[in-house]
Amino acid sequence: MDEQDPCGCGPALSRRSLLGMSAGAMSVIAVGCAPKNLGEIRDLQAPEGMVEITLADHPELAQPGGRLAVRADGKGKPILVVRGNGDEFSALSLKCTHLGCTVGFDESAGELACPCHGSRFSLDGGNLKGPAKKPLADYNVKFDGTTISFKVA
Repeated sequence: MDEQDPCGCGPALSRRSLLGMSAGAMSVIAVGCAPKNLGEIRDLQAPEGMVEITLADHPELAQPGGRLAVRADGKGKPILVVRGNGDEFSALSLKCTHLGCTVGFDESAGELACPCHGSRFSLDGGNLKGPAKKPLADYNVKFDGTTISFKVA
């Protein structure tokens, strides 16, 4: 019987080895759960909870289908602003309604997808596939022809 293996079960692991393996496994899990295809998440000031996005400063939203991920005051989960047809805009929380992971964009399907447990959402936030049972939270968006605005708090 090995001196480091009092039960005869095989080589014993040191605390350092075990911690190293745990950290490695957690980094693989964290990378696997990272949101995909959001692009740069822009931190925008939101005085009194009001987010304002001018089209001139954000050309991503100039054309139908354009999208922009933002974070109000650099806090919380990102919000995805999407331009529909014409002058229609929506703003969706990217916090999955299942367990709160950050939802990403699936380019090939044109849907929002949770990398943690596979929930899927339409670009208007509707629930397409579980385990999430509720749609993504959305914000009441106003557009005056040059500026998109919505209140987050």
